[in-house]
Amino acid sequence: MDYKALKWSVHDNPSNPGEPAIGVITLNRPDRLNAVDPLMRLELDALCNEIARNSIVKVVIVTGEGRGFCAGGDLTSEGEVLGAFEGSMGITGPYKEMAEYFFNDLRHRVLQSAMRKLEDLPQVTIAAINGPAVGVGLEMATLCDMRLASDRARFGEVAVPAGFVPESGGARNLPKLIGIGRAMRLILTGEIIDAKEAFRIGLVDEVVPHDKLLDTVFDLAGKIAANPYLSVRQAKRLVKMYWNWNRTDEGYQQELDAVLEITRTKDCQEGMRAFSEKRPPRYSYPYDAGWPFPSKTPAKKKQK
Repeated sequence: MDYKALKWSVHDNPSNPGEPAIGVITLNRPDRLNAVDPLMRLELDALCNEIARNSIVKVVIVTGEGRGFCAGGDLTSEGEVLGAFEGSMGITGPYKEMAEYFFNDLRHRVLQSAMRKLEDLPQVTIAAINGPAVGVGLEMATLCDMRLASDRARFGEVAVPAGFVPESGGARNLPKLIGIGRAMRLILTGEIIDAKEAFRIGLVDEVVPHDKLLDTVFDLAGKIAANPYLSVRQAKRLVKMYWNWNRTDEGYQQELDAVLEITRTKDCQEGMRAFSEKRPPRYSYPYDAGWPFPSKTPAKKKQK
């Protein structure tokens, strides 16, 4: 497959030159801080299939092109199918709302599929977090086996303040990494924390100077890849078996059901507009029935 929103490259093990044992997935939309658009979702889903079949690569590094790791979901393309912004993908006519429902649901199904495949790769995965990792970007990092961060990295779970909900394992993985209280706080407030704080609370395993990040990650990947092939694979499989004690098909379905319900509300539209316009949102639910139903104003109580 010819990748555009991603880059895929294979590199020699620095501990054993001549052995092409380390793969690198680079999120490649630097002009948008590598925000995840529909194309990136499709490409990641396909690439993970390709990597899982690769019997040579032992370690996979995930990083971002430019100054960011991943700024979350691409709100422009997200909003186009929800009517949050002017224009709507050129869809017109009597089937417009049906088409918008379909494409909205499809993008979330593809995202869940891609993230599930990333988490299930048999190779050891290391997130090299070179800049902002927020929303889906933060959740993508938590799906990796290890996380090393640049001292310029920033982290935030911004789905709820933007009118969405964590949908890529954030509600499952963050509490296990940093505790339920801290996870709730990040999820429900959208607070942004720096790399030092992320290390303190256990969100990342190491913080290194920005210009040494990839060298440090490659050195770690090389040490892992130098070990026996089956020992590494089986060790990861066993650790992940216990780690995934609370990962179920029912849980995946509930994540998907939640985000699909939320994306049908006017509050979701408002969250995207406010986030894009850098202003406080004006949420109205439960007084507003939500998209595509007509708005309702709560009846005023009669004065006694």
